[in-house]
Amino acid sequence: MSETPPARPDPRPAPGDPPSVGATCPVDGEPIRPDPEFMERLAAARKIIVMGHYQPDGDALGASVGLGAALRGAGREAAVGTSGKIAPNTRFILEGACGFHVLADSPDDLAAGGWDLAVFVDCHGPERIWPDATPGSWQGRLPPYLVIDHHVHAEPLVSCAGLYHDPGASSTGEMVARLMRAMGLDFTPPILESLLAAIVSDTGFFAQANTTAAALREAAGLVELGGDLEGVNSKLNQSFSPARMRLLSLSLASMEFHLGGRVAAMFLTSDMLERSGAAREDSEGFVDYPRSVKGVELAALFKEDGRGRVKVSLRSRYPVSARAVAAGYGGGGHVLAAAYTDPSPVCREALERFLAGLARVLPGEGC
Repeated sequence: MSETPPARPDPRPAPGDPPSVGATCPVDGEPIRPDPEFMERLAAARKIIVMGHYQPDGDALGASVGLGAALRGAGREAAVGTSGKIAPNTRFILEGACGFHVLADSPDDLAAGGWDLAVFVDCHGPERIWPDATPGSWQGRLPPYLVIDHHVHAEPLVSCAGLYHDPGASSTGEMVARLMRAMGLDFTPPILESLLAAIVSDTGFFAQANTTAAALREAAGLVELGGDLEGVNSKLNQSFSPARMRLLSLSLASMEFHLGGRVAAMFLTSDMLERSGAAREDSEGFVDYPRSVKGVELAALFKEDGRGRVKVSLRSRYPVSARAVAAGYGGGGHVLAAAYTDPSPVCREALERFLAGLARVLPGEGC
């Protein structure tokens, strides 16, 4: 499976991608606005749960907490749900959901909540929230759900009750801030912190190609309302544990280069976790290290998941599309950040399978 990415960043859907519904079309680079029907559906519900994808990153968590807290401030019975573990440096975001955070590690947990409506953010549906569950475990059992997402979707989303989709947005946090303004919801200090954390997490603190003028304007609006960028940076990037540093040292020592230095790989094995005393979620951001090496176009972090599989996180530079590479192995994501799961039990086997398949998906390698 091959994809030829654009010469410059273009997060919009490629020709043939399903169109967004529940959103207006952008004009002259303007961001997509939420459809009035989408806002009406959200405004009409009284008991709402907001959830991001499995093991939520800073964007998914920040967008969930920001929207959940805003809905509670508007008098709704709203909660923030999470599935899977949360990286230590983003756990502070959940403080904004103190008293209304719900663990929903299975479809059963959500189905038992009696919610009028679910809002899934930074993902397109239940399969991204419970990746190990079968569709039969949620079909017909979940409340109606809305989707707020900025990923490119491979297929039309026919099951959701409404979709706010902007593939040109830097982050779901940016979209939630825009939605809140359109609905007239209040921005309290915890909400400002959550949404800023979401935006800076997905833009690399405004250093990545998805940092658009619209993203900067939205972040500036949050700062004008009292958002503390320095405080968010301190909590996200200056609060790591010694165990994480030991794990990073071991993982960096495993770095190796392939295809003339175009591809860099790092491992995170169960043995490294045991030796460092760290947890798997301590590895958030490790994949950015191999991408920072000069000449590397595609970086991969191979992480043993403790269940006989390997999670592979990908980061790329133009003209290589991490999304196209991940799709070749059954995964997906953004143009420059994507992931997939390999059935191999150990990192080395997953790397060998990865390298064997690169000729199909990496431009210039046997294509």
